[in-house]
Amino acid sequence: MDNKNYWCYRVDTSQLNFFWGQLNEGRLRQGWGWDEKQDLRDFKLDEGAGRNLPMFNRVKNGDILLIPQLPAWGDVALVEATEDWNKGYTFEIDKALGDYGHIFPAKYLKKFARANEHVTGNLRSTLKNPSRFWNINHYSDDVTLLLETQVTELSKTQDYNSRLESTIGNAFSEAFDETLFANKLYNKLTEQFTREEWEFALVHGLKKIFPFYQIERVGGKEEINHGTDILIKLPGIISNYGYAIAIQVKDYDGFVGTDVIAQINKADKYWDTENLKLIEKIVIITKAKKDENIQLLEQDKSVKFIFANELKQILAEIGKSFIGVK
Repeated sequence: MDNKNYWCYRVDTSQLNFFWGQLNEGRLRQGWGWDEKQDLRDFKLDEGAGRNLPMFNRVKNGDILLIPQLPAWGDVALVEATEDWNKGYTFEIDKALGDYGHIFPAKYLKKFARANEHVTGNLRSTLKNPSRFWNINHYSDDVTLLLETQVTELSKTQDYNSRLESTIGNAFSEAFDETLFANKLYNKLTEQFTREEWEFALVHGLKKIFPFYQIERVGGKEEINHGTDILIKLPGIISNYGYAIAIQVKDYDGFVGTDVIAQINKADKYWDTENLKLIEKIVIITKAKKDENIQLLEQDKSVKFIFANELKQILAEIGKSFIGVK
């Protein structure tokens, strides 16, 4: 049984060269250590250093840590604890920088690019967490995959479009039956993409099967006002007025609350001010099943829902259009 724990651990990104050099000598430093009273073995000064106590108490020999932005921006270092941290910890303030006195025993294993095809959507999502230290045991299989992948393969980066196309190719090479292809592609993409990334991938895919429509991702800060992640524009008879389909994307599983309906219904009024008449409002729920959410279908007939099974079929059509098969 694997008794390892898996963690994410942030460092001060203004001093990456310093942290990188120290890690290569077996010392993983941490900030909020500018005063001897902040020594975690005999903690007396209740400052930000108190937030380092969980890592001091919980990280054990053999645990794996992911460190974003190390050794450089866009990279994530894979690091192994070489002792229990409450036993191997030392405190020594760096004289030149006047901080970073907390030193944990660790060794560098390898690095990977955040945009690498082997990095799952789960990991890319959790790496956005702004916390200093958090547990990711629920993604242990995702980390193990990276540990088992050759270093040369982990440095390659792909944008969303390239990742979608390579995933389609991989799924097609593994499946010759159409249903099997749809299932393979869906499973691979749900592993690969977070909600925001789904939006980019779907825009790229929909453009492929609807080349004459204007399709764009419109999510972001303004989304709170229109509830739309993807907007499909169709020309109208009058040049300054058109039609549109508003799509909201939710990376949800299981039971889904009705708040998604309130969000997408903001689209009618908002896009009307942009001279667009909505002809359809769609909510794509990437992982949830239709039979678990019948209440949504009965709540508002003006909103169409696409659940996991329907999404599989759309992805299969997108996949076939890229591959060039019918």
